[in-house]
Amino acid sequence: MLAGPLFLIVLPLTLAPVVYLSRRWALLAASLASATALVMASLCWRLPLDRPLSVPGLTSVLGWKVALGEPMMVLGREFALELAGCSTLGFIYLMAAVAFLFAWRISQGRLFFPLGLIILSLVGAAVMIRHFLFAVLFLWIASIVAVFIIQGDREGPRRGALQYLVMVSLAIPPLLIAPWLIDLQAVNLDNLALLRYATVLLAIGFAILLAVVPFHGWVSAVAVDAPPMVAAFVLTVANAVVLLLMLNLLQSYPWLSEDPQVFHLLRLGGLLMATVGGLLAFAQRDFSRLLGYAVLSDMGCTLVALGTASPSALAAALLQVTHRSVGLMLTAMGLAVVRHRTGSDSFVNPSTALRQGSGQGSGHRLGGVARHLPLSTAGLILGGLSLAGMPLTAGFPSRWAIYRLLSGYHSPAPGLSQVLLKPGAGLALAMLLSGAGVAFGYLRGLSTLLGPSTEPKVKREPFIASLMILGMIVLCIGLGLCPQWLLPPIERVVESFSFLR
Repeated sequence: MLAGPLFLIVLPLTLAPVVYLSRRWALLAASLASATALVMASLCWRLPLDRPLSVPGLTSVLGWKVALGEPMMVLGREFALELAGCSTLGFIYLMAAVAFLFAWRISQGRLFFPLGLIILSLVGAAVMIRHFLFAVLFLWIASIVAVFIIQGDREGPRRGALQYLVMVSLAIPPLLIAPWLIDLQAVNLDNLALLRYATVLLAIGFAILLAVVPFHGWVSAVAVDAPPMVAAFVLTVANAVVLLLMLNLLQSYPWLSEDPQVFHLLRLGGLLMATVGGLLAFAQRDFSRLLGYAVLSDMGCTLVALGTASPSALAAALLQVTHRSVGLMLTAMGLAVVRHRTGSDSFVNPSTALRQGSGQGSGHRLGGVARHLPLSTAGLILGGLSLAGMPLTAGFPSRWAIYRLLSGYHSPAPGLSQVLLKPGAGLALAMLLSGAGVAFGYLRGLSTLLGPSTEPKVKREPFIASLMILGMIVLCIGLGLCPQWLLPPIERVVESFSFLR
């Protein structure tokens, strides 16, 4: 019998060298990587946690059964898969499978497939190990591996890869010191100052990992320098895992979840992220940076919802994380095709480019591209509008739920915070304006894509990539119209966190 943690950690590590050796055959490498991620996602969602079950192929060949919820010990440390971690990993694996399959047609770098599998193994270990310190270390190692796929096949240092590595490395020391302070306070019960120091260190570490202003620069840098699907993969995995680690901390330490200042910091950090993300998205002139600031704005809305400290807000936040990943993948797919066919993602208006003396600048290349790449354009814009929370997209139902929760929310925050954060309607209006800034940025880009044709030699979009974009468009609209089918698993995850009751 195989313990679930062992299987989910070892399987991608075992297949990563095989995928690396077959990297010259894109179809074979993509198929192996995508199939591996799909198998792990299927195990997380279909196998029960309380009993072992047979797995087709594995049981018939080796006679092994998989006990997904069976803990295992490695060097004195316990790995176990719980409900929240199982749902999170299943979702990450599914998004990874989509990214791997799409990268078959639009290359995202030769190392994306094998290193992507290694990252899945490491984040699985980070989610399943029952010690926060070692979870942080696994997350750090996964981030180091991610630097290589952010760099891609390009020579020379890239700002996005270096900035991502530096910021994650800066976040690790505070997160490693905080558990030591917590353990030290357990043997010095009268020294409550240790808990205050630990709270400050945790706030700093998570603020960097979640890209809270002023630590937000790495998000746009990764979006600009990484291939689009790599950026979507890294941002999806990082956001989901870091949020889960934060929720597990609040669940494990009652003194932390009972401190109102913790949720006050979540609301304040989220408000800063949403405000800055919306304003910067409003002023962007290329789709890559716009993607980064759209994610920043949407993530800020999630943190504001979590800061209201209610089970309903947690459910809305988790729904938003799911919908954000769908919108992020969709807009990254469209951007990947547009960038591949035109070599540019800047949507400077041609007349503006001429006035600025840019000649046949990059903005010219996107003029009229929508006529040559209709599905890619639709995916690029629809995914961006989903990140903005526009109606009829996947991002709208969770945003609407958060707006309604914030409208009736009142916080006993003192001082200046009483003015900024107490009126829930003010928070809801700030989130709405942030989404409007992102939507305006994408609509301005759409006006260039629909404008006069300036690049008549643009090739048609690849057939397989178009089919995948079409499928994601249907999913995005379907989730916008019928989001309720995701609510039962999300409600089960919310019920597993008792600190909000």
